[in-house]
Amino acid sequence: MDDTHALDDRLDELVARYSDDLERGDARPRAAYLAEVPPAARPGLERCLKMIEAGAARTPGAAHPLVPGLALDQYELVREVGRGGMALVWLARDRELDRPVALKILRPGLALEQRHADRFRREALAVARLRHPHVVQIHGAGEAQGYHYLAMEFVAGPSLATALEALPTDREPTAADLARATGIPALGADGRDFEQAVALLVAPLAEALQAAHDLGLVHRDVKPSNVLIHSDGRAVLADFGLAKGGDDPALSLTGDALGTPYYMSPEQAFVSGHTVDHRTDIYSLGVTLYEALAGRRPFDGDSFLEVLESIRATVPPAVRALRPSLSRNASEVVRRCMARDPAQRYASARALHADLDALADGAPTAALRAAGGPLRRLLSELAVMASGQPYEYVSGRRLLGLPLVHVVTGRRYPGQRLRVAKGWFAYGDVGIGVVAGGVVSAGVFTLGAASLGLVTWAALGVGGFVFAGLGVGLVSFAGVSAGVIAVGGMAFGYGAVGGMARGHYAIGGSAHGDYVVSGMRKDQECLDFFHALLPSFLDFGS
Repeated sequence: MDDTHALDDRLDELVARYSDDLERGDARPRAAYLAEVPPAARPGLERCLKMIEAGAARTPGAAHPLVPGLALDQYELVREVGRGGMALVWLARDRELDRPVALKILRPGLALEQRHADRFRREALAVARLRHPHVVQIHGAGEAQGYHYLAMEFVAGPSLATALEALPTDREPTAADLARATGIPALGADGRDFEQAVALLVAPLAEALQAAHDLGLVHRDVKPSNVLIHSDGRAVLADFGLAKGGDDPALSLTGDALGTPYYMSPEQAFVSGHTVDHRTDIYSLGVTLYEALAGRRPFDGDSFLEVLESIRATVPPAVRALRPSLSRNASEVVRRCMARDPAQRYASARALHADLDALADGAPTAALRAAGGPLRRLLSELAVMASGQPYEYVSGRRLLGLPLVHVVTGRRYPGQRLRVAKGWFAYGDVGIGVVAGGVVSAGVFTLGAASLGLVTWAALGVGGFVFAGLGVGLVSFAGVSAGVIAVGGMAFGYGAVGGMARGHYAIGGSAHGDYVVSGMRKDQECLDFFHALLPSFLDFGS
Protein backbone atom coordinates (compact mmCIF):
# COMPACT_ATOMS: atom_id res chain seq x y z
CA MET A 1 0.00 0.00 0.00
CA ASP A 2 1.45 3.39 -0.98
CA ASP A 3 1.63 6.45 1.28
CA THR A 4 -1.46 8.10 -0.25
CA HIS A 5 -3.63 5.04 0.34
CA ALA A 6 -2.27 4.66 3.88
CA LEU A 7 -3.18 8.28 4.64
CA ASP A 8 -6.66 7.83 3.18
CA ASP A 9 -7.25 4.80 5.38
CA ARG A 10 -5.87 6.63 8.41
CA LEU A 11 -8.25 9.57 7.87
CA ASP A 12 -11.23 7.25 7.50
CA GLU A 13 -10.25 5.41 10.67
CA LEU A 14 -9.83 8.64 12.68
CA VAL A 15 -13.19 10.01 11.55
CA ALA A 16 -14.94 6.77 12.51
CA ARG A 17 -13.07 6.54 15.82
CA TYR A 18 -13.92 10.12 16.79
CA SER A 19 -17.58 9.50 16.01
CA ASP A 20 -17.61 6.35 18.18
CA ASP A 21 -15.59 7.98 21.00
CA LEU A 22 -17.92 10.96 21.06
CA GLU A 23 -20.98 8.69 21.26
CA ARG A 24 -19.46 6.82 24.23
CA GLY A 25 -18.53 10.11 25.93
CA ASP A 26 -14.78 9.48 26.09
CA ALA A 27 -13.58 11.52 23.11
CA ARG A 28 -10.21 13.25 23.49
CA PRO A 29 -9.66 16.88 22.38
CA ARG A 30 -9.71 17.30 18.62
CA ALA A 31 -6.02 18.25 18.61
CA ALA A 32 -5.09 14.73 19.72
CA TYR A 33 -6.72 13.23 16.62
CA LEU A 34 -5.30 15.89 14.32
CA ALA A 35 -1.79 15.20 15.62
CA GLU A 36 -1.97 11.70 14.14
CA VAL A 37 -1.91 12.94 10.51
CA PRO A 38 0.44 15.21 8.52
CA PRO A 39 -0.23 18.98 8.74
CA ALA A 40 -1.52 19.18 5.15
CA ALA A 41 -4.35 16.75 5.94
CA ARG A 42 -5.46 18.41 9.18
CA PRO A 43 -7.82 21.14 7.84
CA GLY A 44 -10.05 18.60 6.06
CA LEU A 45 -10.02 16.24 9.03
CA GLU A 46 -10.78 19.04 11.50
CA ARG A 47 -13.75 20.16 9.38
CA CYS A 48 -15.17 16.63 9.59
CA LEU A 49 -14.59 16.34 13.35
CA LYS A 50 -16.35 19.66 13.95
CA MET A 51 -19.37 18.47 11.99
CA ILE A 52 -19.54 15.26 14.03
CA GLU A 53 -19.14 17.22 17.25
CA ALA A 54 -21.97 19.57 16.26
CA GLY A 55 -24.23 16.60 15.62
CA ALA A 56 -24.52 17.48 11.92
CA ALA A 57 -23.18 14.14 10.75
CA ARG A 58 -22.15 10.68 11.79
CA THR A 59 -19.99 8.09 10.05
CA PRO A 60 -20.18 4.29 9.95
CA GLY A 61 -18.68 2.99 13.16
CA ALA A 62 -16.10 0.28 13.58
CA ALA A 63 -18.94 -2.26 13.82
CA HIS A 64 -19.34 -2.14 10.04
CA PRO A 65 -15.90 -2.01 8.41
CA LEU A 66 -15.68 -2.59 4.67
CA VAL A 67 -14.66 -6.27 4.46
CA PRO A 68 -15.47 -9.13 2.08
CA GLY A 69 -18.91 -10.49 2.83
CA LEU A 70 -20.42 -7.22 4.08
CA ALA A 71 -23.79 -6.60 2.42
CA LEU A 72 -24.84 -3.13 1.29
CA ASP A 73 -28.47 -3.72 0.35
CA GLN A 74 -28.43 -6.54 -2.26
CA TYR A 75 -24.69 -6.09 -2.98
CA GLU A 76 -22.23 -8.39 -1.21
CA LEU A 77 -18.63 -7.16 -1.12
CA VAL A 78 -16.04 -9.52 -2.65
CA ARG A 79 -12.74 -7.61 -2.80
CA GLU A 80 -11.39 -4.08 -3.21
CA VAL A 81 -10.29 -3.40 -6.79
CA GLY A 82 -9.42 0.31 -6.76
CA ARG A 83 -9.44 3.55 -4.86
CA GLY A 84 -9.01 7.28 -5.19
CA GLY A 85 -9.19 10.39 -3.03
CA MET A 86 -12.98 10.38 -3.32
CA ALA A 87 -14.07 6.76 -3.20
CA LEU A 88 -13.21 3.08 -2.91
CA VAL A 89 -14.21 0.62 -5.62
CA TRP A 90 -15.13 -2.94 -4.65
CA LEU A 91 -16.05 -5.91 -6.75
CA ALA A 92 -19.40 -7.04 -5.40
CA ARG A 93 -22.07 -9.59 -6.23
CA ASP A 94 -25.62 -8.51 -6.93
CA ARG A 95 -27.46 -11.23 -4.99
CA GLU A 96 -30.81 -10.49 -6.64
CA LEU A 97 -29.60 -10.67 -10.27
CA ASP A 98 -26.60 -12.92 -9.60
CA ARG A 99 -24.08 -10.79 -11.49
CA PRO A 100 -20.85 -9.00 -10.64
CA VAL A 101 -20.96 -5.25 -10.17
CA ALA A 102 -18.43 -2.57 -9.37
CA LEU A 103 -19.50 -0.87 -6.16
CA LYS A 104 -18.13 2.65 -5.82
CA ILE A 105 -18.29 3.63 -2.13
CA LEU A 106 -17.90 7.21 -0.91
CA ARG A 107 -15.13 7.50 1.67
CA PRO A 108 -16.71 7.78 5.14
CA GLY A 109 -15.05 11.10 5.97
CA LEU A 110 -16.29 12.68 2.76
CA ALA A 111 -19.80 11.40 3.36
CA LEU A 112 -20.07 13.90 6.22
CA GLU A 113 -20.36 16.77 3.76
CA GLN A 114 -23.52 17.03 1.72
CA ARG A 115 -21.73 18.29 -1.40
CA HIS A 116 -19.82 15.02 -1.73
CA ALA A 117 -22.97 12.95 -1.38
CA ASP A 118 -24.55 15.29 -3.93
CA ARG A 119 -21.67 14.61 -6.30
CA PHE A 120 -22.32 10.88 -5.97
CA ARG A 121 -25.96 11.39 -6.81
CA ARG A 122 -25.00 13.66 -9.68
CA GLU A 123 -22.85 10.91 -11.19
CA ALA A 124 -25.75 8.45 -10.94
CA LEU A 125 -28.17 10.90 -12.54
CA ALA A 126 -25.69 11.86 -15.26
CA VAL A 127 -24.96 8.35 -16.42
CA ALA A 128 -28.55 7.18 -15.96
CA ARG A 129 -29.45 9.70 -18.67
CA LEU A 130 -26.52 8.61 -20.81
CA ARG A 131 -27.12 5.22 -22.38
CA HIS A 132 -24.16 4.53 -24.64
CA PRO A 133 -22.18 1.34 -25.39
CA HIS A 134 -18.90 3.14 -24.68
CA VAL A 135 -19.91 4.52 -21.28
CA VAL A 136 -19.84 2.45 -18.08
CA GLN A 137 -23.46 2.02 -17.02
CA ILE A 138 -24.77 2.63 -13.51
CA HIS A 139 -27.24 0.04 -12.19
CA GLY A 140 -28.27 1.89 -9.06
CA ALA A 141 -27.37 4.09 -6.13
CA GLY A 142 -28.16 3.99 -2.45
CA GLU A 143 -27.08 4.24 1.17
CA ALA A 144 -26.64 1.28 3.49
CA GLN A 145 -24.80 0.68 6.78
CA GLY A 146 -23.96 4.42 6.68
CA TYR A 147 -22.15 4.12 3.33
CA HIS A 148 -23.15 5.93 0.14
CA TYR A 149 -22.60 3.75 -2.92
CA LEU A 150 -23.04 3.52 -6.68
CA ALA A 151 -23.53 0.12 -8.29
CA MET A 152 -21.94 0.12 -11.74
CA GLU A 153 -21.30 -2.20 -14.63
CA PHE A 154 -18.22 -4.29 -13.78
CA VAL A 155 -15.52 -4.09 -16.47
CA ALA A 156 -13.02 -6.88 -15.91
CA GLY A 157 -10.40 -5.69 -18.41
CA PRO A 158 -7.49 -3.30 -17.80
CA SER A 159 -7.65 0.46 -17.92
CA LEU A 160 -5.99 2.30 -20.78
CA ALA A 161 -3.44 3.59 -18.25
CA THR A 162 -2.48 0.01 -17.40
CA ALA A 163 -2.31 -0.91 -21.09
CA LEU A 164 -0.03 2.04 -21.90
CA GLU A 165 2.29 1.11 -19.05
CA ALA A 166 2.60 -2.38 -20.56
CA LEU A 167 3.87 -1.08 -23.93
CA PRO A 168 7.60 -1.55 -24.62
CA THR A 169 9.92 1.34 -23.77
CA ASP A 170 13.12 0.02 -25.36
CA ARG A 171 11.69 0.36 -28.88
CA GLU A 172 8.77 1.98 -30.64
CA PRO A 173 5.51 0.12 -29.91
CA THR A 174 3.51 -1.53 -32.66
CA ALA A 175 -0.18 -2.16 -33.23
CA ALA A 176 0.45 -5.76 -32.14
CA ASP A 177 1.90 -4.48 -28.84
CA LEU A 178 -1.23 -2.39 -28.22
CA ALA A 179 -3.45 -5.36 -29.12
CA ARG A 180 -1.66 -7.53 -26.52
CA ALA A 181 -1.69 -4.82 -23.84
CA THR A 182 -5.42 -4.16 -24.22
CA GLY A 183 -6.50 -7.71 -25.02
CA ILE A 184 -8.17 -6.50 -28.24
CA PRO A 185 -6.78 -8.61 -31.14
CA ALA A 186 -8.56 -6.48 -33.77
CA LEU A 187 -6.22 -3.57 -33.07
CA GLY A 188 -3.30 -5.51 -34.52
CA ALA A 189 -5.16 -6.83 -37.58
CA ASP A 190 -5.34 -5.66 -41.21
CA GLY A 191 -1.77 -4.36 -41.33
CA ARG A 192 -2.45 -1.34 -39.13
CA ASP A 193 0.42 0.72 -37.79
CA PHE A 194 0.57 1.93 -34.18
CA GLU A 195 -1.08 5.33 -34.68
CA GLN A 196 -3.95 3.73 -36.61
CA ALA A 197 -4.48 1.24 -33.78
CA VAL A 198 -4.51 4.02 -31.19
CA ALA A 199 -7.04 6.00 -33.24
CA LEU A 200 -9.24 2.92 -33.65
CA LEU A 201 -9.21 2.38 -29.88
CA VAL A 202 -9.90 6.01 -28.91
CA ALA A 203 -12.41 7.02 -31.61
CA PRO A 204 -15.46 5.52 -29.81
CA LEU A 205 -14.61 7.60 -26.73
CA ALA A 206 -15.11 10.77 -28.76
CA GLU A 207 -18.47 9.36 -29.84
CA ALA A 208 -19.36 8.73 -26.19
CA LEU A 209 -18.33 12.27 -25.23
CA GLN A 210 -20.54 13.67 -27.98
CA ALA A 211 -23.50 11.76 -26.53
CA ALA A 212 -22.74 13.29 -23.13
CA HIS A 213 -22.33 16.78 -24.57
CA ASP A 214 -25.65 16.46 -26.39
CA LEU A 215 -27.22 16.05 -22.94
CA GLY A 216 -25.37 19.10 -21.60
CA LEU A 217 -22.88 16.98 -19.62
CA VAL A 218 -19.16 17.71 -19.50
CA HIS A 219 -17.04 14.85 -18.13
CA ARG A 220 -14.18 17.11 -16.89
CA ASP A 221 -11.88 14.21 -15.94
CA VAL A 222 -11.06 12.33 -19.15
CA LYS A 223 -7.81 10.40 -18.65
CA PRO A 224 -6.37 6.93 -19.39
CA SER A 225 -7.29 5.52 -15.98
CA ASN A 226 -10.93 6.43 -16.66
CA VAL A 227 -10.91 4.44 -19.91
CA LEU A 228 -11.64 0.75 -19.23
CA ILE A 229 -11.24 -2.10 -21.69
CA HIS A 230 -14.29 -4.37 -21.79
CA SER A 231 -13.86 -8.10 -22.34
CA ASP A 232 -15.76 -7.79 -25.64
CA GLY A 233 -13.15 -5.34 -27.00
CA ARG A 234 -14.92 -2.07 -26.24
CA ALA A 235 -13.16 0.90 -24.69
CA VAL A 236 -15.61 2.42 -22.22
CA LEU A 237 -15.50 5.75 -20.44
CA ALA A 238 -15.91 5.67 -16.66
CA ASP A 239 -16.30 8.10 -13.76
CA PHE A 240 -18.69 10.89 -14.62
CA GLY A 241 -18.42 12.07 -11.03
CA LEU A 242 -17.24 15.53 -12.09
CA ALA A 243 -19.80 15.80 -14.87
CA LYS A 244 -21.86 18.96 -14.67
CA GLY A 245 -22.41 22.22 -16.47
CA GLY A 246 -20.72 24.64 -14.05
CA ASP A 247 -17.58 24.79 -11.95
CA ASP A 248 -17.18 22.63 -8.85
CA PRO A 249 -14.09 23.48 -6.77
CA ALA A 250 -14.69 20.54 -4.45
CA LEU A 251 -11.89 19.21 -2.28
CA SER A 252 -11.13 15.76 -1.04
CA LEU A 253 -10.67 15.05 2.67
CA THR A 254 -6.90 15.41 2.19
CA GLY A 255 -7.38 18.87 0.71
CA ASP A 256 -6.48 17.92 -2.87
CA ALA A 257 -8.45 19.34 -5.77
CA LEU A 258 -10.70 16.82 -7.48
CA GLY A 259 -9.64 15.71 -10.94
CA THR A 260 -6.26 14.68 -12.27
CA PRO A 261 -3.95 17.63 -13.08
CA TYR A 262 -1.92 15.98 -15.88
CA TYR A 263 -4.95 15.91 -18.19
CA MET A 264 -6.57 19.23 -17.26
CA SER A 265 -7.19 21.84 -19.93
CA PRO A 266 -5.59 25.28 -19.47
CA GLU A 267 -8.99 26.75 -18.56
CA GLN A 268 -9.36 24.12 -15.81
CA ALA A 269 -5.80 24.74 -14.59
CA PHE A 270 -6.53 28.44 -14.04
CA VAL A 271 -9.32 27.29 -11.64
CA SER A 272 -11.27 30.56 -11.85
CA GLY A 273 -11.96 33.28 -14.38
CA HIS A 274 -12.09 30.90 -17.36
CA THR A 275 -15.17 29.27 -18.87
CA VAL A 276 -15.07 25.46 -18.86
CA ASP A 277 -17.30 23.85 -21.49
CA HIS A 278 -17.39 20.68 -23.62
CA ARG A 279 -14.09 21.64 -25.29
CA THR A 280 -12.25 20.83 -22.07
CA ASP A 281 -13.11 17.15 -22.71
CA ILE A 282 -11.71 17.45 -26.24
CA TYR A 283 -8.47 18.83 -24.80
CA SER A 284 -8.19 16.06 -22.19
CA LEU A 285 -8.84 13.36 -24.78
CA GLY A 286 -6.09 15.03 -26.82
CA VAL A 287 -3.71 14.72 -23.85
CA THR A 288 -4.66 11.02 -23.62
CA LEU A 289 -3.86 10.66 -27.35
CA TYR A 290 -0.56 12.48 -26.83
CA GLU A 291 0.47 10.09 -24.07
CA ALA A 292 -0.54 7.03 -26.08
CA LEU A 293 1.30 8.14 -29.23
CA ALA A 294 4.40 9.77 -27.72
CA GLY A 295 4.90 7.40 -24.79
CA ARG A 296 4.92 10.20 -22.20
CA ARG A 297 2.60 12.82 -20.77
CA PRO A 298 2.90 16.32 -22.22
CA PHE A 299 2.99 17.97 -18.79
CA ASP A 300 4.71 16.94 -15.60
CA GLY A 301 5.92 18.32 -12.29
CA ASP A 302 7.03 17.37 -8.80
CA SER A 303 3.77 18.59 -7.22
CA PHE A 304 0.13 19.26 -8.06
CA LEU A 305 0.82 23.00 -8.31
CA GLU A 306 3.87 22.50 -10.55
CA VAL A 307 1.77 20.47 -12.98
CA LEU A 308 -0.89 23.19 -13.04
CA GLU A 309 1.80 25.82 -13.66
CA SER A 310 3.20 23.75 -16.52
CA ILE A 311 -0.25 23.51 -18.14
CA ARG A 312 -0.89 27.23 -17.68
CA ALA A 313 2.48 28.45 -18.93
CA THR A 314 3.89 26.01 -21.50
CA VAL A 315 3.05 24.40 -24.81
CA PRO A 316 4.49 20.87 -25.04
CA PRO A 317 6.60 19.64 -27.97
CA ALA A 318 4.67 18.16 -30.88
CA VAL A 319 4.29 14.38 -30.66
CA ARG A 320 6.44 14.03 -33.81
CA ALA A 321 9.31 15.72 -31.98
CA LEU A 322 9.23 12.89 -29.45
CA ARG A 323 8.43 10.10 -31.90
CA PRO A 324 9.44 11.15 -35.45
CA SER A 325 7.95 8.00 -37.00
CA LEU A 326 4.44 9.38 -36.39
CA SER A 327 2.66 10.99 -39.32
CA ARG A 328 1.79 14.67 -39.66
CA ASN A 329 -1.78 13.42 -39.80
CA ALA A 330 -1.57 12.13 -36.21
CA SER A 331 0.43 15.13 -35.01
CA GLU A 332 -2.12 17.63 -36.36
CA VAL A 333 -5.05 15.79 -34.73
CA VAL A 334 -3.30 16.01 -31.34
CA ARG A 335 -2.27 19.62 -31.94
CA ARG A 336 -5.84 20.66 -32.75
CA CYS A 337 -7.25 18.85 -29.69
CA MET A 338 -4.71 20.54 -27.43
CA ALA A 339 -4.88 24.10 -28.76
CA ARG A 340 -4.59 26.49 -25.81
CA ASP A 341 -7.43 28.60 -27.17
CA PRO A 342 -10.65 26.54 -27.00
CA ALA A 343 -11.88 28.27 -30.18
CA GLN A 344 -9.01 26.66 -32.11
CA ARG A 345 -9.87 23.11 -30.97
CA TYR A 346 -12.35 20.81 -32.64
CA ALA A 347 -15.73 22.48 -32.34
CA SER A 348 -17.31 19.21 -31.21
CA ALA A 349 -16.39 15.70 -30.15
CA ARG A 350 -18.28 14.58 -33.27
CA ALA A 351 -15.73 16.40 -35.46
CA LEU A 352 -12.90 14.78 -33.50
CA HIS A 353 -14.53 11.37 -33.91
CA ALA A 354 -14.59 11.88 -37.69
CA ASP A 355 -10.87 12.71 -37.74
CA LEU A 356 -9.99 9.73 -35.53
CA ASP A 357 -11.92 7.48 -37.91
CA ALA A 358 -9.95 8.96 -40.82
CA LEU A 359 -6.67 8.50 -38.94
CA ALA A 360 -7.56 4.87 -38.21
CA ASP A 361 -8.17 4.35 -41.94
CA GLY A 362 -4.93 6.10 -42.94
CA ALA A 363 -6.90 8.86 -44.69
CA PRO A 364 -6.15 12.63 -44.53
CA THR A 365 -7.82 14.34 -41.59
CA ALA A 366 -9.57 17.70 -41.43
CA ALA A 367 -6.85 18.80 -39.00
CA LEU A 368 -4.15 18.03 -41.58
CA ARG A 369 -6.00 19.89 -44.32
CA ALA A 370 -6.58 22.89 -42.05
CA ALA A 371 -2.87 23.04 -41.18
CA GLY A 372 -2.06 23.62 -44.89
CA GLY A 373 1.33 23.53 -46.57
CA PRO A 374 4.76 24.55 -45.23
CA LEU A 375 4.24 28.30 -45.78
CA ARG A 376 0.85 28.34 -44.08
CA ARG A 377 2.16 26.29 -41.17
CA LEU A 378 5.13 28.65 -40.81
CA LEU A 379 2.88 31.72 -40.78
CA SER A 380 0.61 30.05 -38.21
CA GLU A 381 3.59 29.23 -36.00
CA LEU A 382 4.93 32.80 -36.28
CA ALA A 383 1.50 34.21 -35.37
CA VAL A 384 1.39 32.07 -32.22
CA MET A 385 4.97 33.04 -31.34
CA ALA A 386 4.13 36.73 -31.72
CA SER A 387 0.93 36.48 -29.64
CA GLY A 388 2.76 36.69 -26.31
CA GLN A 389 1.16 33.46 -25.14
CA PRO A 390 3.44 30.67 -23.86
CA TYR A 391 4.72 28.75 -26.87
CA GLU A 392 7.25 25.99 -27.48
CA TYR A 393 8.36 24.33 -30.68
CA VAL A 394 10.74 21.39 -31.00
CA SER A 395 11.51 20.09 -34.48
CA GLY A 396 11.11 16.40 -35.17
CA ARG A 397 14.45 16.21 -36.95
CA ARG A 398 17.53 15.71 -34.78
CA LEU A 399 21.27 15.72 -35.29
CA LEU A 400 23.68 14.18 -32.79
CA GLY A 401 20.83 13.87 -30.30
CA LEU A 402 19.74 17.53 -30.43
CA PRO A 403 16.67 18.87 -32.27
CA LEU A 404 17.49 21.10 -35.21
CA VAL A 405 15.17 23.78 -33.78
CA HIS A 406 13.95 24.41 -30.22
CA VAL A 407 12.08 27.66 -29.58
CA VAL A 408 10.41 28.80 -26.34
CA THR A 409 8.66 32.19 -26.31
CA GLY A 410 5.83 34.06 -24.59
CA ARG A 411 5.39 35.54 -21.17
CA ARG A 412 6.68 33.76 -18.13
CA TYR A 413 4.48 33.73 -15.05
CA PRO A 414 5.78 35.01 -11.68
CA GLY A 415 7.74 32.29 -9.93
CA GLN A 416 8.11 30.19 -13.07
CA ARG A 417 11.63 28.91 -13.69
CA LEU A 418 13.70 30.01 -16.68
CA ARG A 419 12.78 27.98 -19.75
CA VAL A 420 15.78 26.38 -21.42
CA ALA A 421 15.92 25.77 -25.18
CA LYS A 422 18.57 23.37 -26.49
CA GLY A 423 19.04 22.71 -30.18
CA TRP A 424 21.16 23.54 -33.20
CA PHE A 425 18.99 26.64 -33.43
CA ALA A 426 17.73 27.54 -29.94
CA TYR A 427 15.78 30.45 -28.54
CA GLY A 428 14.37 30.72 -25.03
CA ASP A 429 14.88 32.33 -21.65
CA VAL A 430 18.12 30.37 -21.85
CA GLY A 431 19.25 29.34 -25.33
CA ILE A 432 22.00 26.79 -25.92
CA GLY A 433 22.92 25.85 -29.49
CA VAL A 434 24.97 26.56 -32.58
CA VAL A 435 22.69 29.56 -33.21
CA ALA A 436 21.24 30.62 -29.85
CA GLY A 437 19.16 33.49 -28.55
CA GLY A 438 17.55 34.44 -25.28
CA VAL A 439 18.01 36.36 -22.08
CA VAL A 440 21.04 34.12 -21.61
CA SER A 441 22.54 32.36 -24.62
CA ALA A 442 25.53 30.20 -25.40
CA GLY A 443 26.69 28.81 -28.73
CA VAL A 444 28.58 29.59 -31.90
CA PHE A 445 26.33 32.49 -32.99
CA THR A 446 24.47 34.04 -30.05
CA LEU A 447 22.04 36.87 -29.37
CA GLY A 448 20.79 37.87 -25.94
CA ALA A 449 21.04 40.03 -22.87
CA ALA A 450 24.05 37.95 -21.79
CA SER A 451 25.73 35.80 -24.43
CA LEU A 452 28.73 33.55 -24.84
CA GLY A 453 29.74 32.51 -28.34
CA LEU A 454 32.08 32.69 -31.30
CA VAL A 455 30.01 35.56 -32.76
CA THR A 456 27.93 37.36 -30.14
CA TRP A 457 25.36 40.18 -30.07
CA ALA A 458 24.37 41.06 -26.50
CA ALA A 459 24.09 43.61 -23.73
CA LEU A 460 26.83 41.59 -22.06
CA GLY A 461 28.86 39.51 -24.50
CA VAL A 462 31.82 37.19 -24.28
CA GLY A 463 33.24 35.42 -27.33
CA GLY A 464 35.34 35.55 -30.44
CA PHE A 465 33.61 38.40 -32.29
CA VAL A 466 31.47 40.43 -29.88
CA PHE A 467 28.92 43.20 -30.51
CA ALA A 468 27.63 44.31 -27.11
CA GLY A 469 26.99 47.02 -24.57
CA LEU A 470 29.73 45.43 -22.49
CA GLY A 471 31.91 43.07 -24.48
CA VAL A 472 34.92 40.84 -23.97
CA GLY A 473 36.27 38.95 -26.95
CA LEU A 474 38.93 38.33 -29.54
CA VAL A 475 37.40 41.18 -31.57
CA SER A 476 34.97 43.29 -29.57
CA PHE A 477 32.66 46.14 -30.60
CA ALA A 478 30.92 47.50 -27.48
CA GLY A 479 30.13 50.52 -25.36
CA VAL A 480 32.75 49.19 -22.98
CA SER A 481 34.99 46.83 -24.90
CA ALA A 482 37.91 44.54 -24.04
CA GLY A 483 39.71 42.19 -26.38
CA VAL A 484 42.68 41.65 -28.64
CA ILE A 485 41.00 44.17 -30.95
CA ALA A 486 38.53 46.41 -29.08
CA VAL A 487 36.29 49.14 -30.47
CA GLY A 488 33.93 51.14 -28.26
CA GLY A 489 33.21 54.18 -26.14
CA MET A 490 35.81 52.75 -23.78
CA ALA A 491 38.17 50.25 -25.39
CA PHE A 492 40.90 48.11 -23.86
CA GLY A 493 43.00 45.74 -25.93
CA TYR A 494 46.14 45.06 -27.91
CA GLY A 495 44.52 47.25 -30.53
CA ALA A 496 41.96 49.72 -29.14
CA VAL A 497 39.74 52.28 -30.84
CA GLY A 498 37.35 54.45 -28.83
CA GLY A 499 36.50 57.70 -27.10
CA MET A 500 38.90 56.45 -24.46
CA ALA A 501 41.32 53.83 -25.78
CA ARG A 502 44.00 51.85 -23.94
CA GLY A 503 46.26 49.44 -25.77
CA HIS A 504 49.57 48.69 -27.48
CA TYR A 505 48.01 50.40 -30.49
CA ALA A 506 45.39 52.98 -29.50
CA ILE A 507 43.25 55.43 -31.43
CA GLY A 508 40.82 57.82 -29.76
CA GLY A 509 40.06 61.21 -28.30
CA SER A 510 41.87 60.01 -25.19
CA ALA A 511 44.35 57.36 -26.30
CA HIS A 512 47.15 55.80 -24.30
CA GLY A 513 49.62 53.14 -25.45
CA ASP A 514 52.93 52.45 -27.09
CA TYR A 515 51.70 53.64 -30.50
CA VAL A 516 48.91 56.19 -30.41
CA VAL A 517 46.76 58.26 -32.74
CA SER A 518 44.94 61.10 -30.97
CA GLY A 519 44.53 64.87 -31.13
CA MET A 520 48.02 65.41 -29.76
CA ARG A 521 49.91 62.49 -31.31
CA LYS A 522 49.95 60.48 -34.52
CA ASP A 523 52.25 57.41 -34.68
CA GLN A 524 52.60 56.06 -38.21
CA GLU A 525 53.09 52.47 -36.92
CA CYS A 526 49.67 52.67 -35.24
CA LEU A 527 48.10 53.87 -38.48
CA ASP A 528 49.79 51.07 -40.43
CA PHE A 529 48.53 48.47 -37.93
CA PHE A 530 44.89 49.53 -38.17
CA HIS A 531 45.05 50.10 -41.95
CA ALA A 532 46.22 46.51 -42.31
CA LEU A 533 43.36 45.23 -40.13
CA LEU A 534 40.50 47.46 -41.25
CA PRO A 535 41.46 49.29 -44.44
CA SER A 536 37.88 50.22 -45.28
CA PHE A 537 36.91 51.17 -41.76
CA LEU A 538 39.78 53.51 -40.75
CA ASP A 539 41.34 56.06 -43.03
CA PHE A 540 43.78 58.06 -40.97
CA GLY A 541 46.70 60.09 -42.30
CA SER A 542 45.27 60.55 -45.79
